[in-house]
Amino acid sequence: MRFASGLGVIVITFFALLASQAPGQESIGPWIATVKILRDGQQTGSGVYLQSGLIITAAHLTDVSAKMGVHIAGAELAATVLKQGSIEDVDLSLLSIDEQKLPARPVLPKMQLCEAPPWPGDPVIVVDERAATRSHIISPQVLPFSLRSKFPTLIGDVATTGLSGSGVFNPDRKCLLGIMSQKITARTLKGDIDLAKYFVPAAAIRDFMPADLRGPGYRRCAARATDADSKALTKIGL
Repeated sequence: MRFASGLGVIVITFFALLASQAPGQESIGPWIATVKILRDGQQTGSGVYLQSGLIITAAHLTDVSAKMGVHIAGAELAATVLKQGSIEDVDLSLLSIDEQKLPARPVLPKMQLCEAPPWPGDPVIVVDERAATRSHIISPQVLPFSLRSKFPTLIGDVATTGLSGSGVFNPDRKCLLGIMSQKITARTLKGDIDLAKYFVPAAAIRDFMPADLRGPGYRRCAARATDADSKALTKIGL
C-alpha cells in the first residue's frame, strides 16, 4: 500500500437522503457532512466534518509533514493537522480549518460522537463522499482470539461499504460511531478471504481529541496482536 504526500484537498458533500423527516413534517435538513481528502491532487479517502472547523479522518490518509489544504463548501482553505495518529496504533487524524473563512451557505451540520458502544446486529450507515450504504455491526468473534480486543468494532458488507476515513453512523441516534480504518483479510490456502472492516470507535475518537471536545464515558482500546496472528491475517487499507 502506497501513500503520497502533498496538498490535501477536501470537498464537502451533503447527504440530504439522511435528513430526518417524520410523516407530515418538513425535513430538518441533512445531518451528515462528509469530505473527500486528496494529497498531491489524488484522492486518498474520506473524512467527516465534526464542528468548529474540525475534520476527523484516518491517519494513513494524511501526512503531518505535508503542506495541507482543503476545498470545502466551495472554498479553498489552508488546513492544519492538529493531531496525527498511526495505522499501527490509533488510525486517526484531526484536521483544522479556519471556520470564519467558510461560506455562510451551506451551513455545515454539527456531528456528535455516539456515547453508547455498538452491538452486533445493530444497523449502521457508512458514508463517504460518494454515497451512503447500509451495513450492520458484526461480532469480533469472527477474528482470532488475540485480535478481538485490538479490533473490537467491525462491520460486515466488506465489498460494498465506504473508503478509508468514511464515517460509520448510528441512523437512529444520528451520531458518529466511528471512522473506517481498514479491512481485515484472512490468508488461506485457497486465497484471501475478507472477514470484516474495522472502524476506530467513537470512544477512541473522543480520547484522541482535545479534552474540551470530549464527552463522558470514553475509553481507549489498545490491545496488540501476537506475531502468529499477524502472520495469519493481513490488514489492508480500504
